[in-house]
This record gives sequence, C-alpha cells and structure tokens, in this order.
Amino acid sequence: METQNLWPDFAIETTKSPKAILKEQAGYLMAKTNNLLSADVQTGQNNQDSIVHDFYIVAPALNNYRFRVLTIVHEAIYYPLTVFWDKYNVDFTAENQEEFIELLRKIFKDPSTIQVISSLLSQSLAE
Repeated sequence: METQNLWPDFAIETTKSPKAILKEQAGYLMAKTNNLLSADVQTGQNNQDSIVHDFYIVAPALNNYRFRVLTIVHEAIYYPLTVFWDKYNVDFTAENQEEFIELLRKIFKDPSTIQVISSLLSQSLAE
C-alpha cells in the first residue's frame, strides 16, 4: 500500500521575523556609516531548544572587530521573545513586533550604543 502525503497546506507567516528585522537594521547601519561599519546576525539554538540571534556591530577596518549589542531568544513562534541587552546586563520581553521594534529603537538610541558606534567609526577612519 502506497502512503499518501498527510501534510496540510501551510500559510506563510505574514509577520516579519525578528532575524529579518535585525538584518534590515544592519543594512541601515551600513548606509548610515557609509559602509565603515556593518552588522552581523548569528543564529543558533540554546539548551532549551530556543532560537537565539546575536546582533554584532562589525568594524571591517579593525580586523573585523565585533561588538555584541544584544541577543534575542524566542521559540519556534516569534512572540513573545526576550531581548538581552549586553551593556546593562538586563533583559526585556516583547509580546509582539511593535514592542520588539520599540526595544530596538531604545537600545540603538542609547548613549552607550552611540558611544560604541562613534568610537568604532573614529578608529575605522584612522586606518
């Protein structure tokens, strides 16, 4: 007896993935810094089978120096997700995409993040 396909048809998730949002922001950083800095998103899995995204600012002129800004952890379903902000050793929960974007805005506009970017830009221009 031949088996048949038991899988139903699947809908594509319409909400943008956290990783896609981070990659978009990486592109904006490159544009803002005239490609002196870039950003990288590394994705893996933790011991609890959650998906983990690390967001790094990268300075190619400084031998690809990498500064991790934040880490995002979520299950197979995107939300809720946890954002761990390295600078202050704190984590936040975002219940949806809007909250996640607001958290990113807060982190990217924080004086500590701006200071790191300014320093990396300055050092990159000195090369």
